[in-house]
Amino acid sequence: MKNSLSDLNIKPEIVTKVAESLLKLTLKGDRTTIDALAAYSMVSRDVAYEVVARLLGKGFDANDVEVADDVKLTVVLKCIENGAPAEILARYLSWKNFEALSAKVLRECGFNVLTNLRLQFLRKRCEIDVLAARDTNVLLLDCKRWNAVLSGKRLSLVSENQIRRARMFSEYLLSILGEGGILVEIIPAILTLYGSSKRIEGGVAIIPVDLLGSFVEKLPEIKYNLERIKVRVSSTLDVWFRQQKEGVAPQRPYGSS
Repeated sequence: MKNSLSDLNIKPEIVTKVAESLLKLTLKGDRTTIDALAAYSMVSRDVAYEVVARLLGKGFDANDVEVADDVKLTVVLKCIENGAPAEILARYLSWKNFEALSAKVLRECGFNVLTNLRLQFLRKRCEIDVLAARDTNVLLLDCKRWNAVLSGKRLSLVSENQIRRARMFSEYLLSILGEGGILVEIIPAILTLYGSSKRIEGGVAIIPVDLLGSFVEKLPEIKYNLERIKVRVSSTLDVWFRQQKEGVAPQRPYGSS
């Protein structure tokens, strides 16, 4: 049995409808059946079965369908690749999987990516949801998987906090890599399910998850309209990224305190 959705003789919007119903019915660890899924989606049993078979693969029990949390990301990614709007299905992902979804998009766009980063230096602590670097551009994402549109004072506060994180990260880089001639630009941004009342707040980009790919492709041009925290360091971030992924504590440059 093939695993792709693209060669199904079923309209993509029907596939999305069945997938969304599957995620909704199994949202809190609940189980469902193909018959219940078909009724909820208002499609035939055969259509529901075929879509689930492509999403979950062989071996699932039609009378006891379960979608574990780690499988939900795979389901959503398959549907997005089939043309489903990301914001419709991403709402059923956990915070962790929402970050993983953004990381996958960024990696496909050529970024080096770290998620759920916790840094501590000079008695300061910095928590970063997603950190992505391509060339000397560093995108620092705060992932807000909220089922509401960001606006007003909440939007302003979230944006201000993200700028603060970007500045702290620039201080961290300087303390780890040392001052030098390589200019790194750190760009704070907010990733959301539904966007916000503004595209930019206080210099911080507000990015709906379904527009993340197009945003980063245009980043070299649009970054000049955004807040950019600049820091000059002695080396590129490649080694530091590798150390973080391997769990190796980065070494401060000689002579630093």
